[in-house]
Amino acid sequence: MNVRAIVVVATLLALTACSGTSVSRREDPQLPALRAGGYRIAVMPFSVSAPDDDFLSASLAPVGQLLSLEVSAGNLPVRDRLAAETRSTVVAWLQQGAFEVVEPWVTDTQVAHAGLAAAMRVPGRAAEVARVLQVDGVLYGDVHRWNRSYYAVQTVVEAGLRLELIDGGSGRSLFSTERTESVGSGLTGGPTGFVSAATEPVAGLRASHLRELTRSVARAAVVDLNGGDLAGELSPQAPRLHLIAPARIHDGPFVAGDRIDVIAVGTPDCDVRFDLGRLRTGVPMQQVAVRRDPRGDRATYVGHWIVQPGEQADGLPLLCTIRRQGERKVQASRYRWAGAIALGAVTSAVSAR
Repeated sequence: MNVRAIVVVATLLALTACSGTSVSRREDPQLPALRAGGYRIAVMPFSVSAPDDDFLSASLAPVGQLLSLEVSAGNLPVRDRLAAETRSTVVAWLQQGAFEVVEPWVTDTQVAHAGLAAAMRVPGRAAEVARVLQVDGVLYGDVHRWNRSYYAVQTVVEAGLRLELIDGGSGRSLFSTERTESVGSGLTGGPTGFVSAATEPVAGLRASHLRELTRSVARAAVVDLNGGDLAGELSPQAPRLHLIAPARIHDGPFVAGDRIDVIAVGTPDCDVRFDLGRLRTGVPMQQVAVRRDPRGDRATYVGHWIVQPGEQADGLPLLCTIRRQGERKVQASRYRWAGAIALGAVTSAVSAR
């Protein structure tokens, strides 16, 4: 074997070692009992400490399209957007587990109104935040890896997440986990041969790898926090929505008599409903069209609400739920539009949320 072949083999062996999962986990002995007793938590805005080298900022747009839409992150700086969307994914998984989870928009609004926005990323101030939100514990998160290493014959993409749960009463750290997952494409991550050597490293740059890696890391970290698997976890066959939005542009608040039209696109033949915050919930939507596609059929759903006299609200979230027809006992998948809706002559002190 010549020197060049030895170098190639050594490189491939090193790259193979880069693919996989790294986990560090710690749990307070009292946490299982607290979980079983209905522990209520609030999830703070995440931070991003991932190093700048090979930071995967170009992949954030497609990632955001498929994650559960719990935040308006489209106009944020790259790192803030990554933090917001990872937080959204963690909350979506948490809502299928043992904890009672406060909605992030409720958390952010109440903490901001209390003048404690600066405390939201400081674990040492968890007790103050917990008192304002009336929760038992506060969860903090940090994206510590979001990077890509590219070599002549191999691409390694990695995502890493830290979570820490602080008890609001005692200030004690009840749980922490640090997870890093990586996936390789190329000679060590797929078929071998001259063709794959040229094409598979490029395939490793696809956003689909990063999307799945993000969901995998978030889910695994939440499973750690739940002490096992997630009850009621959505299967790959669970119905989903790919788009929800108001069907028409509307300037200013909606007033009494105005019609709010909502459109959603997702899995066909499902029960789809929308909520306007907590003001109006479970408004039914009707399937009006189905597009057949080898990649997966897509249905269009529409619904509306006519604003009633006296209804006033500022910054109402628009959310949609989807479940299979006849499965009312099955937890619905929930999605949120990135914007907000205002009703009536709104003042900053008026809110129906």
